[in-house]
Amino acid sequence: MNGVRTALYCRLSKDDEKQGDSESIKTQKAMLSQYAAERGFIVVGVYVDDGWSGLYFDRPDFQRMVSDIEAGKIDIVITKDLSRLGRDHLQVGHYTEIYFPMKGVRYIAVNDNVDTANKNNDIAAIKNVMNEFYSRDNSRKIKSSIRARAKAGLYRSSFNPIGYRKSPDNRNKLIVDEETAWIVQRIFELVLAGNGPHRIVTIFRDEQVPCPSWWLHSRGEKDYSDRFEGHPEKKYEWSHTVIRNIVSNPLYLGSTVMCKTETVFKAGICKKNAKKDQVKVDGTHEALVSQEDFDQANDMILSRKRADCSGNVSIFSGLIKCADCGKAMSQRYWTRSRVKIFVCGTYAANTKACADHRIFYDDLYDAVLADIREMASMAFADKDKAIQKAMDSFYASNSGEASQTEMKLKKARKRYDDVTQLFDRLYEDALEGRITPLNQERLMQKYQTEQDQLLSQIEQLEKALKNHKDAELNALRWAEEMAKLTELQELDAELLNRIIERIEVSNREDLDGEVRQTVKIIYRFGGFASDHSFSASRYLHPSGEAWHMARGK
Repeated sequence: MNGVRTALYCRLSKDDEKQGDSESIKTQKAMLSQYAAERGFIVVGVYVDDGWSGLYFDRPDFQRMVSDIEAGKIDIVITKDLSRLGRDHLQVGHYTEIYFPMKGVRYIAVNDNVDTANKNNDIAAIKNVMNEFYSRDNSRKIKSSIRARAKAGLYRSSFNPIGYRKSPDNRNKLIVDEETAWIVQRIFELVLAGNGPHRIVTIFRDEQVPCPSWWLHSRGEKDYSDRFEGHPEKKYEWSHTVIRNIVSNPLYLGSTVMCKTETVFKAGICKKNAKKDQVKVDGTHEALVSQEDFDQANDMILSRKRADCSGNVSIFSGLIKCADCGKAMSQRYWTRSRVKIFVCGTYAANTKACADHRIFYDDLYDAVLADIREMASMAFADKDKAIQKAMDSFYASNSGEASQTEMKLKKARKRYDDVTQLFDRLYEDALEGRITPLNQERLMQKYQTEQDQLLSQIEQLEKALKNHKDAELNALRWAEEMAKLTELQELDAELLNRIIERIEVSNREDLDGEVRQTVKIIYRFGGFASDHSFSASRYLHPSGEAWHMARGK
């Protein structure tokens, strides 16, 4: 078959480079050119993908060659061996057994003695599988190497996290960055004082605290010219997401967490790993916050802190909830006397969906202060009694939950593993024609969403299970914390957020002509709960008219 139009295809990946010069692009070109010349083939194009993996077929020059085949410009495709065409046995088989024959193109793999002009090419299928095994084995070795480095506590990110910088003596070790460490500590300080991420963004803008991306840009670690040049004010523009990520990052406890994600072999997609599959090494560098502050800050940041129309944030913001629907209660003003009150958020949006659960600020303040004083006196007078009371309360409200939580956790972990396996199968199903590209994309999005939800559920269940196991330790911490407050005279947001998890407000009840209301205070450190009932009659209008609420100053 002399005079036929021939394409020479050469490929080299980084892994192939390790094998030496025999696999170089230059060597491949010389071999294929000589092979074509000896047989009188006319070379109409040389297609080269240097540095591209054989697992994927979106390589630039490979796709250019396919376009020329579609245009009818090529009669023969020649490669050094089958592995140069690719290392995915399904895709290689598709091209050699279906696509090339369908387009009337002859394919030759010189070193493997494969020629589609001959009928006896059974060895090609075996070689295709072996080539994929090579990539699969190499992928396993790379992942193993990554995990080994992770288990050694080596920091592998390209950029310095705010608060740290890489040691000049060891690029895989972090040391405290004196220029930015205070920013991280300031974030935790503000969260512990009851400020949410959005509020911290405003505070940092006012205090002109530079954001992490500016530090990277100013130090030449990453180019953010489009963002900062000509816009000096953006130096102080923080994202509330960045604030949340900093607060939740164990890095600031002195721990290195690696292998958070993993690339699925052949599918080319990145999936999140469950916590059990991540690698966490403690004590790899100096911590910027204590474990206690870290845990409390992460509990508190889940609550939103919103100001009223006057720009004020209540000291109870993020803590006070409706006892019936669980919705956050918002601050309002009673228009008759401009007295501050809290109202169920569900009721405020739809008066038929829940009762108002109206409670006056002064009543709430007095009830919470009185309860804290009572608990403080008990803890100070008899710590053992306080500890036992806290544990009794915890077990009474969590009876049977530990075993249920463990079962839910086991079920969630199993489903996560099942979804991960579905990811692996989906790609092969698409290649073998068992599923359309449209359905593949739809299912990938569905599985990714479910995987994210499962990771969140697993994390919450693990935390709940840990709380059950730490009940006695938490009770001790609660008693010790409360014993310090015997002289407490005034409440503030920082104190409330430090010792209280939430405050549940019940609706008012008429008991023998007296209107009473109950406030349930759930303390931190194990969730010890205390009910405080009080008279709620002092602000009721004597005529029994409907009360009105309004936002205002």
